[in-house]
Amino acid sequence: MRLSIRSIFSKNFTGEGVSIYVLALGCLLLAPWNDAAIDSFGLVRGAVRDGEFWRVLTGHLVHSSWLHLALNLAALVVLQQMFGRELRLVVWLWGYAVIAITIGVCFLAFSRYDSVVGLSGMLHGLYVYVACLALRRDALLAAGVLVLLTAKVIWEQVAGASSMIEQWIGMAVATDAHLYGLLSGAVLGAVMAASTGRRYSD
Repeated sequence: MRLSIRSIFSKNFTGEGVSIYVLALGCLLLAPWNDAAIDSFGLVRGAVRDGEFWRVLTGHLVHSSWLHLALNLAALVVLQQMFGRELRLVVWLWGYAVIAITIGVCFLAFSRYDSVVGLSGMLHGLYVYVACLALRRDALLAAGVLVLLTAKVIWEQVAGASSMIEQWIGMAVATDAHLYGLLSGAVLGAVMAASTGRRYSD
């Protein structure tokens, strides 16, 4: 059986999961006031420690540049087209909250960066999370996403981020956030998939 990008999207895109674009709307509302938005909403270590805890949830919505935003929104579109059936509102909202908090805690405890902005860490987590949920429906696609993202994050930890991407977005790529997102998405996805499996078996 031939497998192509076109067949993957035509097979999986149902128009479902469009509520995920609430994230895109949040990014677009903040991006035009980029500098002020980063100052007020970015995931900044010192500010979070001073009690500005909302930054753990909002830091993913602000970006360093319009190109940075465009790259992440393109990945969001691909996520919705590939895994729309899994992206019910309650599913991705729950995932966003858990993954954002986990990234924030790990950022404060372990990250070498003083600040992080952008949706990419969250996207790594959401991709892995919903891929785990999609394993029973489309094992080939879901497993492929899990393997590719895991390999990407391992490569980033060993070799560092792409210098070309860093030039495009105008800042260092926060590879730590990618790692935290992937790990939190994997744990959450495994727990949710196991829970769903138990409900079906019962």
